[in-house]
Amino acid sequence: MKIKLFLLTLYFVNIFVSTHLSSQEDIPLPATINIPQPIGDDCIKSPKEGLTTYKCEGLKFALHVPKVCLQRSCGLIVDVHGWMMTGELQDKNTDISKIAGQAGFIVINPTANKTVFGRSWDHKGKQDQQVFQFMKRVQSIFHIMKERIHFTGFSQGANMAWRFVCKYSKDLSSVAPLSFGAGDPIGYQSPVFIKPYKDCFGEDQIDILYAHGKTDALVDYSGALATLKTLGESWEMNNVETISEDAGYKRLRFTNQNNTIFEFISYEWETQNQGYLSSTRLKGHCFPGVDGYLGCGKDNSFHWGKEVVKFFLEHPKKL
Repeated sequence: MKIKLFLLTLYFVNIFVSTHLSSQEDIPLPATINIPQPIGDDCIKSPKEGLTTYKCEGLKFALHVPKVCLQRSCGLIVDVHGWMMTGELQDKNTDISKIAGQAGFIVINPTANKTVFGRSWDHKGKQDQQVFQFMKRVQSIFHIMKERIHFTGFSQGANMAWRFVCKYSKDLSSVAPLSFGAGDPIGYQSPVFIKPYKDCFGEDQIDILYAHGKTDALVDYSGALATLKTLGESWEMNNVETISEDAGYKRLRFTNQNNTIFEFISYEWETQNQGYLSSTRLKGHCFPGVDGYLGCGKDNSFHWGKEVVKFFLEHPKKL
């Protein structure tokens, strides 16, 4: 009886895997294809496993390399922090280096240089090329799978993620912005409103997961609604369905005739921490599933970093 049950289970697992791979155009999972030994360059001189910090392209980058990625072709995730943060603090809140590392991804955490506004990314994209060049450097050295290059970010980092969609969509597989819509900020007083990008979403469409708190006190939720409108019209995302929801959040999936997927999560959660950049200043400007002054709370229905990695695994580049 146990043998029959095992064989039946294996049968259905094979059906699921076959269907999943077919839907992803038979794209292999990360860390399943052998590669030549990585050879360094003028900045990443000795490629190695673990966490290493580099100063390249005029910026500081934390590079997380799982051991398997020295022998097999892995995916790549760029995870970018928000205003007044660092790459280290970003990773502490997303935990993506650990979660994605176990799934066969190398992870890059850039850190912005100090400015008169603290550590801050320029909203006009002055550092975009520097981050892009380091991404390409890592891609070349570690023989990264071209179908599995992804970008995510929080707040200002999310703003950069949207610009990467505008500028570098041919080089990306999918993206996941959190707490900032697709547009330029209008002023710097809280809450920040945005002016939606024009002529940004062209023919090179990629899958996107975007989340924004309804009570965001730092970057106004109206920017999320404007992003939905602009992206929906540009890519003709005319089909919509609710794929999950509860009292705290709602997740929508938009699709079009090209089978491009745009998932949007709106949530009610707020950070409860007090002090500088406390709940009264941030409210819904927070990481779902995380404690601390930037976290919405561990009791949330999902953990942002886990959802991002899951989305990236399920949404490689459409070839």
